[in-house]
Amino acid sequence: MSLLNLKKSKPLAKPNLRSVEDFIDDALLYAQGKVGNKATPAVKKEIKNVCTDRVVPIRKQAKSEGMRHATFTLTPQCIEKLANIAQKTGKAKSALIREWIDDHSKKVD
Repeated sequence: MSLLNLKKSKPLAKPNLRSVEDFIDDALLYAQGKVGNKATPAVKKEIKNVCTDRVVPIRKQAKSEGMRHATFTLTPQCIEKLANIAQKTGKAKSALIREWIDDHSKKVD
Protein backbone atom coordinates (compact mmCIF):
# COMPACT_ATOMS: atom_id res chain seq x y z
CA MET A 1 0.00 0.00 0.00
CA SER A 2 1.41 3.35 -0.94
CA LEU A 3 0.87 6.73 0.62
CA LEU A 4 -1.27 7.74 -2.36
CA ASN A 5 -3.89 5.20 -1.30
CA LEU A 6 -4.23 6.95 2.05
CA LYS A 7 -4.96 10.30 0.45
CA LYS A 8 -8.41 11.65 1.20
CA SER A 9 -10.66 11.30 -1.81
CA LYS A 10 -13.05 13.96 -3.03
CA PRO A 11 -16.74 13.47 -2.35
CA LEU A 12 -18.57 11.98 -5.31
CA ALA A 13 -21.43 14.43 -5.28
CA LYS A 14 -22.37 17.61 -3.49
CA PRO A 15 -25.16 17.17 -0.96
CA ASN A 16 -28.48 18.60 -2.07
CA LEU A 17 -29.88 21.35 0.10
CA ARG A 18 -33.59 20.72 0.48
CA SER A 19 -36.40 22.33 2.35
CA VAL A 20 -37.86 20.80 5.47
CA GLU A 21 -41.14 20.10 3.67
CA ASP A 22 -39.34 18.15 0.92
CA PHE A 23 -37.45 16.16 3.53
CA ILE A 24 -40.67 15.28 5.37
CA ASP A 25 -42.42 14.34 2.11
CA ASP A 26 -39.52 12.06 1.17
CA ALA A 27 -39.65 10.50 4.65
CA LEU A 28 -43.37 9.81 4.21
CA LEU A 29 -42.69 8.19 0.83
CA TYR A 30 -39.99 6.06 2.43
CA ALA A 31 -42.39 5.02 5.19
CA GLN A 32 -44.93 3.98 2.54
CA GLY A 33 -42.33 1.79 0.86
CA LYS A 34 -41.80 4.04 -2.14
CA VAL A 35 -38.01 4.18 -1.83
CA GLY A 36 -36.06 6.18 -4.38
CA ASN A 37 -38.98 8.34 -5.47
CA LYS A 38 -38.54 12.05 -5.12
CA ALA A 39 -41.54 14.04 -3.99
CA THR A 40 -42.94 15.70 -7.11
CA PRO A 41 -45.73 18.28 -6.88
CA ALA A 42 -48.32 15.63 -7.85
CA VAL A 43 -46.98 13.25 -5.22
CA LYS A 44 -46.98 16.03 -2.62
CA LYS A 45 -50.70 16.59 -3.17
CA GLU A 46 -51.31 12.85 -2.87
CA ILE A 47 -49.30 12.69 0.36
CA LYS A 48 -51.24 15.59 1.87
CA ASN A 49 -54.58 14.03 0.90
CA VAL A 50 -53.66 10.57 2.17
CA CYS A 51 -51.92 11.54 5.39
CA THR A 52 -54.21 14.24 6.74
CA ASP A 53 -56.72 11.74 8.07
CA ARG A 54 -53.98 9.77 9.84
CA VAL A 55 -52.52 12.66 11.77
CA VAL A 56 -53.45 12.45 15.42
CA PRO A 57 -52.57 15.35 17.70
CA ILE A 58 -50.55 14.45 20.76
CA ARG A 59 -52.33 15.54 23.90
CA LYS A 60 -50.74 15.23 27.27
CA GLN A 61 -52.99 14.35 30.15
CA ALA A 62 -53.45 17.19 32.56
CA LYS A 63 -51.98 16.56 35.97
CA SER A 64 -54.80 16.23 38.46
CA GLU A 65 -52.82 16.93 41.60
CA GLY A 66 -49.30 18.14 42.19
CA MET A 67 -47.67 15.23 44.00
CA ARG A 68 -44.04 15.59 44.96
CA HIS A 69 -41.48 13.05 45.99
CA ALA A 70 -40.44 13.02 49.62
CA THR A 71 -37.50 11.31 51.23
CA PHE A 72 -37.56 10.15 54.81
CA THR A 73 -35.89 7.50 56.92
CA LEU A 74 -37.63 4.49 58.46
CA THR A 75 -36.25 1.69 60.57
CA PRO A 76 -36.17 -1.77 59.00
CA GLN A 77 -38.98 -2.83 61.37
CA CYS A 78 -41.18 0.07 60.23
CA ILE A 79 -40.49 -0.76 56.59
CA GLU A 80 -41.48 -4.38 57.19
CA LYS A 81 -44.67 -3.38 59.04
CA LEU A 82 -45.59 -0.90 56.30
CA ALA A 83 -45.06 -3.56 53.63
CA ASN A 84 -47.27 -6.03 55.54
CA ILE A 85 -50.06 -3.48 55.96
CA ALA A 86 -49.85 -2.53 52.29
CA GLN A 87 -50.05 -6.19 51.28
CA LYS A 88 -53.03 -6.92 53.56
CA THR A 89 -55.01 -3.83 52.56
CA GLY A 90 -54.03 -3.81 48.90
CA LYS A 91 -53.15 -0.12 49.09
CA ALA A 92 -49.90 1.49 48.06
CA LYS A 93 -47.47 2.37 50.81
CA SER A 94 -47.50 6.02 49.81
CA ALA A 95 -51.32 6.06 49.93
CA LEU A 96 -51.25 4.60 53.43
CA ILE A 97 -48.77 7.23 54.59
CA ARG A 98 -50.93 10.02 53.10
CA GLU A 99 -54.00 8.62 54.92
CA TRP A 100 -52.10 8.48 58.22
CA ILE A 101 -50.92 12.06 57.78
CA ASP A 102 -54.49 13.23 57.08
CA ASP A 103 -55.88 11.31 60.07
CA HIS A 104 -53.20 12.61 62.41
CA SER A 105 -53.58 16.21 61.24
CA LYS A 106 -57.36 16.00 61.93
CA LYS A 107 -56.69 14.72 65.45
CA VAL A 108 -54.21 17.52 66.16
CA ASP A 109 -56.59 20.25 64.95
